Amino acid sequence: MLRPGEVLRSKSVAFRYPLPMSFTLVRWLPFLVTALVIPCQELSATDQPSRTLAPSSGIIVNPQATYSFLGNGYLGRALGLERDSALQLGGFLLPEFDWVVSGGVEPDTAYGSLALGLHAKVDLEKALNIPGATWGVEFLATTGGDNNEAAGTVQMYTNMDGDEPRDRQEMMQLWWLQRLFDDKVLVQVGKLNGSGIFNTVLNPVIVDTPWMRDATISDLIMIPIGLNPTLFGRLPAYYNTAYGAVVHLAPTANFYASFGIFDGNGATGVQTGKEWLPTFNEYTFNIAEMGYSWRLGAQGKPGRLGLGGWWQTGDLYTPALNVEDGAQGYYLFANQRLWFKNPGIDNAGLIGYLQFGHTGSATAIVNTYLGAGLTGIGLIPGRHDDTLSLGLAYSELNDAPGAGAFFFPDVPSPSVDLGASELMVQAAYETNFAIGTPANYWTLTSVLAYSFIPDPGQRPDLPAAHVVSWRLIALF
Repeated sequence: MLRPGEVLRSKSVAFRYPLPMSFTLVRWLPFLVTALVIPCQELSATDQPSRTLAPSSGIIVNPQATYSFLGNGYLGRALGLERDSALQLGGFLLPEFDWVVSGGVEPDTAYGSLALGLHAKVDLEKALNIPGATWGVEFLATTGGDNNEAAGTVQMYTNMDGDEPRDRQEMMQLWWLQRLFDDKVLVQVGKLNGSGIFNTVLNPVIVDTPWMRDATISDLIMIPIGLNPTLFGRLPAYYNTAYGAVVHLAPTANFYASFGIFDGNGATGVQTGKEWLPTFNEYTFNIAEMGYSWRLGAQGKPGRLGLGGWWQTGDLYTPALNVEDGAQGYYLFANQRLWFKNPGIDNAGLIGYLQFGHTGSATAIVNTYLGAGLTGIGLIPGRHDDTLSLGLAYSELNDAPGAGAFFFPDVPSPSVDLGASELMVQAAYETNFAIGTPANYWTLTSVLAYSFIPDPGQRPDLPAAHVVSWRLIALF
């Protein structure tokens, strides 16, 4: 999540261009050509990585939905660590280019964003003979511009843009994970990415059959797919993670229940992602969730359903500057494998998902959210690992007078209100490449996305926004 300006607000990567788009593309052309050429270089037959190294939809393109870390451990192997070493080192490099083609707040503007993450993970059972224990830490550096605000969107078409400061270096995660009782109880404590643990519609059902396995449900880059908009500013998420503790119970293979408590100062505008130490006061975020998975039909198509509730403590301000004592809400989500194109061979086919969320809080920017989408895997001839994703996100917004100026004070408009609602439609094409050998490889993924926002919600009078995005994800 990130933002920029001819006014240079951030580092060399992020600018606002009040110039014709043709001129902007010239500046980006060397980068575009390089990125397209590199993954097309073929390896020799003996070095060609197996397709199982980068399975269809095997790259999670949404950092908000990541339970552990983005990365595949290539960094550690390049430094001489064995694949089964107790210490694993990895990371990601994520550049993105966004063009607000027309509409919104700032039409015909372009933005560049960049995120770099480095992590270390230690299997403490191997290293120190502590059964079931894992320790992890991740550092993040980001830079970018006000991509989403340029389009006037409340729901946010890209998760590469977040709260200021958008140029930041932080310790994004630091945790201890303890597995107990044959993995039927998991306890995780530390600085966590809460949206990778709760309300995770992108997490597929784990199955034993190799050809049925999926790594994610959708490759859309919009924020609602990874973070329900009714939880904006509540549930800690990339890049504003927060300290907390989670208990996860899985008494059977099909059922789970989870409870988490987090530092809730993010609801007051504190940038918890930049905090090195936890803050303990009256602001806490509490969340509970239960879920169930199943196998449908003769082929056993996997699906899952989750239902959760949350409550935020502490005094919060409404757009009228009244004080509200805390906030509450609930959500549900489901995903389902709908079709296998090549049963018994690979996971090509179709997946669907649904999302819902509601809060009655007068301090929330979104009160009701509904989302749905489809993902096609391996449907393009000759492109077995490519995915096509389509998603809809619809939110009913805070209708208090002055809510627009309260949440988005810098939008030029005669109105100070939010729109009544916002609809966003996004389509994305993802292709990925494994580069190296089966024993030592890194992955490069390209995502091209188009977002249509007919009624940008930051003000009721904004014209429909059309946005084109291109994201690269290098995992190492």
